[in-house]
Amino acid sequence: MEKIFITGASGCVGHYLFDALIHNPNYQLNLLVRDLNKLKFNPYDFPNVTIVHDDLKNIEKHAALLKEIDYVIHLAADWGGNEGNYDYTLGLFKLLDHNKCKRVIYFSTASILGADNKPVEAAEIFGTHYIRSKYRAYKELPGLKIYPKVITLFPTWVLGGDETHPFSHASLGIIGLRGWLWLIRFIAVDASFHFIHAKDIALITKHLLENDVKEKEFILGNAPVTAREFIKETCHLFGLRVYFQILIPQSFVRILAFLTGRKLQPWDLYCFNRRHFTYDTVNAETFGLKFGLKTIRDALPSLARRH
Repeated sequence: MEKIFITGASGCVGHYLFDALIHNPNYQLNLLVRDLNKLKFNPYDFPNVTIVHDDLKNIEKHAALLKEIDYVIHLAADWGGNEGNYDYTLGLFKLLDHNKCKRVIYFSTASILGADNKPVEAAEIFGTHYIRSKYRAYKELPGLKIYPKVITLFPTWVLGGDETHPFSHASLGIIGLRGWLWLIRFIAVDASFHFIHAKDIALITKHLLENDVKEKEFILGNAPVTAREFIKETCHLFGLRVYFQILIPQSFVRILAFLTGRKLQPWDLYCFNRRHFTYDTVNAETFGLKFGLKTIRDALPSLARRH
């Protein structure tokens, strides 16, 4: 059996990835899980699943196991600090046997990239702890022995979640704004971005696990949408009509933040100045995969069903 080590299995993408891989009898899934209560499936129902009940910060305790691993899918993200995304990530990769391990699929973030699809120093200078640590880790990858076998994925805005899958951070954000949609529907900002559904990410990851590819880096996202379009589709989802939208200038946002006592952080200001986070992306259809949640209307219905 092929031994696969997966971090972040308790998250949104992790659950969809579990669905994509679990029914292959040739896979032995080793899931690093810190909190078993976050799993929406019972891992002990599957004979080809081994739970490594621990935190990524203790990864060195599992050095013997990692020396036997054939594939690694590193999904886990530390949203509040540097250690998980930098120190422990590099520690994990250094424990792998670069002669035995066939492939590492590493999840970074498109937030560290500029319009030319290359990392920008602004991510380290202005970024949050999460973004800065992802930038630093990416820069260190070429110095690792396992690097020739690493495929780096840069997800854009991740949507997903339902009754059997945890909601992504972006989806939770949309749910949190639902009570304000009656007002937000009349507002528009000059911005655009990509999104991709977690189920499509899982399908792409499975494809890259099982097939050789020349490219070593992929930015995951569907066609870009404008903020105006996104607001309209979200309101439609929750049964709200959008009669008109007023374009709000950046200066108004800054004034509003001042009046409400909210201090704009350096990353907030960077995003306001840049506004259009668009890249050369790939999605499920790029790889000839049949399932594809291509539009906002395709990707959001589970939020309305849940709430």
